Amino acid sequence: MTSTARIEVQQSFCKNCSDCIKKELQVIEDVNNVRLYPKDSLITFNFFKADRLSAALNVLSRLGYPEKGERVDNSVFKTLCRC
Repeated sequence: MTSTARIEVQQSFCKNCSDCIKKELQVIEDVNNVRLYPKDSLITFNFFKADRLSAALNVLSRLGYPEKGERVDNSVFKTLCRC
């Protein structure tokens, strides 16, 4: 059964960074229909298994776009967007 994730991230991102984020998320097996909304700092996608959601959240954190409300060590996370 397909579920839809709606992830608000802590950092804003531009169109160029959207492309990179989307590319990284689409590599995850069973994650598809990735859509990014830069003005809202929002990312949505479909996934089939809960572990895929966890993998996607880990990718977002690694790229510097952790989920809103997640505690972040700023010395570890660096925002991808330099625009």
